[in-house]
Amino acid sequence: MVVVKRLLANGSCIGVLLLAGSTWGEGRVDSTHSQPSSPLLESATEQTVEAVRWLAKRRQFTLRGIPYGVTGLPFAYLSPNTGWNWGAHVHWADYRRQPYLYKLTLHVQQSSEGKLKNRVRLRVPRISGTGFGLRLELFRERNIRTRYYGLGNDSAFNRDFTNPKSADFKDENYYYYILERNPRLLVSLFRQLYGPVSISAGFGLERVDVDQRGTPAFYLERGTPDGVIDGFSGFISAALQWDTRDDEVVPRRGFFQEWSYESARNSLLALFFEPIDFSRVTLTNYYYIPLSPRINFSHRLVLEVLSGEVPLYAYGEIGGSRRVKGLGGSDSLRGFDTQRFTDDVRFLSNVELRYQLYDIWFYGQYIEWQGVTFFDAGRVWPDLDKIRWSGMHISGGTGVRMVWDADLVIRMGTGIADEQMDVWLSLGHNF
Repeated sequence: MVVVKRLLANGSCIGVLLLAGSTWGEGRVDSTHSQPSSPLLESATEQTVEAVRWLAKRRQFTLRGIPYGVTGLPFAYLSPNTGWNWGAHVHWADYRRQPYLYKLTLHVQQSSEGKLKNRVRLRVPRISGTGFGLRLELFRERNIRTRYYGLGNDSAFNRDFTNPKSADFKDENYYYYILERNPRLLVSLFRQLYGPVSISAGFGLERVDVDQRGTPAFYLERGTPDGVIDGFSGFISAALQWDTRDDEVVPRRGFFQEWSYESARNSLLALFFEPIDFSRVTLTNYYYIPLSPRINFSHRLVLEVLSGEVPLYAYGEIGGSRRVKGLGGSDSLRGFDTQRFTDDVRFLSNVELRYQLYDIWFYGQYIEWQGVTFFDAGRVWPDLDKIRWSGMHISGGTGVRMVWDADLVIRMGTGIADEQMDVWLSLGHNF
């Protein structure tokens, strides 16, 4: 039996005794019966040491023998668009097994101007004895600055319409509308098929209300192909995933591919509301290539197709297991305004070069700083048969990210596009 003694710096030195072939073990050294280690035992020992290193970056405390990790922070800031904002963002994870036994995320935010964003998310990778995993999300939102600039890759953004000093001024909120989701419930079950391949199926319910922000409002003056549709709706989804990433929060190697289908309708409530009946198919691909111990090349490709009676609010969101605002904004086409371009077919490409600047243990917390340079491209089309690769919108920029306990990412960046420059402070990697 081979025993490895390892000292890890985690604010203070921690002595860890590891038994080869076990994940977390305790044992004693038997010096009288030691034997030469075989390649198999050495491999098991290396894996065990890597598992301890992995856990050490995440765990903050142990309660009744269970390693827990908690990251989060309260926040308060002043925005010229939404007034004073305050709230908190917290992750709670049980690390009895990789990547975790369960993770609970809580986000609470509101503003003096009426913005609201409350979210509770639970993820259980494997439910004991079932072979299934679970995702559960309850979401309540009031976004007072949801954008709509019209359909098409060449949709115009006339700043004179929002400039009070211009003779063509209409309203400062001319391109915005108020979007309320109260509430949205998402439930998804997933199961591993073979190796890194898994499949998932889910359903959801939501009530969506669209209200006017500006007077006049662009979305009412110009209209949308299927009108302004809101109300109650239910939706079902299915996805096939291939995931070889070494970590889902801070990946450094591997790839992630997902084929996602979603169908939404409110046919049972059509007597009271306009009919909602649309679907979306989303292909998402990420891959990560380590160029050196500190430099990582990361790339994301997304192609999405909307069909049916598409409501206004569906145009401002890209689907899949991780929904993002787009196309445009700090989550997708950086440097452009959020939701700047939209249509029934959307394409997005993000290229990032991530460089690990510095890492440190600080009062028992593992803090890592990354520098990022990026290049984005994207465009939209009305139909698949209209796809042409000319007319691509491009942007680029740089940023800094702080990774706390390999769990919470805080990103700051600047993006430059031909229309404008954008600066942001947000949570999580883009992908």
